[in-house]
Amino acid sequence: MPAEPEETREKPLRAAVIGLGEGAGKIILPGLAGRAGVELAAGCDPDGQSRRRAAARWQIPAVFPDAEAMLAAIPVDIVVVASPPQTHFAMGRLVLSHGCHLYCEKPFMTSLAEADEIIELAAAAGRLVGVNSQYYQMPIYRSLQEKLAEPATGRLFHIEAWQQMNLLPPDEGGWKAALLPRRVLLEFGTHAVDLICRFFAAFPLAVTAQTARVRADIEGDVCLNVRLDFPDGRLATLMFNRRSHAPMRYFEMRLNCEEAALRASLGGVARLDLGWNSARRRPRARFSLATGGEARLERGGESRLLARQPDAAFGAASGAHFARFAAAVRRGEVTEADLSVGHAREILRIILAAYESVDQGGQLVCL
Repeated sequence: MPAEPEETREKPLRAAVIGLGEGAGKIILPGLAGRAGVELAAGCDPDGQSRRRAAARWQIPAVFPDAEAMLAAIPVDIVVVASPPQTHFAMGRLVLSHGCHLYCEKPFMTSLAEADEIIELAAAAGRLVGVNSQYYQMPIYRSLQEKLAEPATGRLFHIEAWQQMNLLPPDEGGWKAALLPRRVLLEFGTHAVDLICRFFAAFPLAVTAQTARVRADIEGDVCLNVRLDFPDGRLATLMFNRRSHAPMRYFEMRLNCEEAALRASLGGVARLDLGWNSARRRPRARFSLATGGEARLERGGESRLLARQPDAAFGAASGAHFARFAAAVRRGEVTEADLSVGHAREILRIILAAYESVDQGGQLVCL
């Protein structure tokens, strides 16, 4: 995987953040604060408590109740949009109208029309657009990418990804619940689809998706099954269940290759597994404990640890991804394929095609 850009002695790029809530505090701001070559100059949020808390915790010198006031008062180079997805289009237009580079939280936009307009506006203004699809920078997923490159692992032919938790929209509340009926796949599933496309080094040719009705009074993709058909007979399956009574699994992935399987568990692991290895006809035992997650290689009925990561990996990965975007701003162009806004648009296209399939009763949608 490409390394994080080296520290620079050039004049720091000035950055501002739109949206100082819980998500920004866990993911965006830890990756920006104290980063070499970047000066966190300002932030804004309509909630006064969020403004005060963020300013104190991350030493933001100027905070404002709205983005227009902030951009009019504080000159910056890059603006990070960390507000809810419903606001990304309006905020993106505002940022570009002030001559700033745009770095947007995922999902990039909520429609392809919005995405295309932002891309066109940025091109006309000579500004770059980045999207914070940062999971690929986490140690566990980097270790899987490295193993995929080894001939001994063999060809990757199938990826399965799943999430299970008991978190219904009425219990979640806030802007996330307001995304319904298009919520889980659009907001969280973007990460899963992005990782799958990176591991396959391709985009799917077709998508099929269906939702289950978990309760009579709840609409939307609370329980969702997605199949992605990739070139050369490769396949990915995703299952998101927010009405599961099983132990919570924040995000699990297994990459099935010809000679081995690669497994990643994100969101903490505490597991004691005792059993029988039928392939080698002997007992097996495995103990796992990781606060943030772990990656393993599975072969011959046995499992070997590849990497562990702490909870702080979310912010660190976001910071590494942002550092690559900042380096692209300094160069004046995006040269890495995985930083391309076109890549983010394609991920959005896949997500929207999955919802189209849901609306059609699970019909195959070609991409």
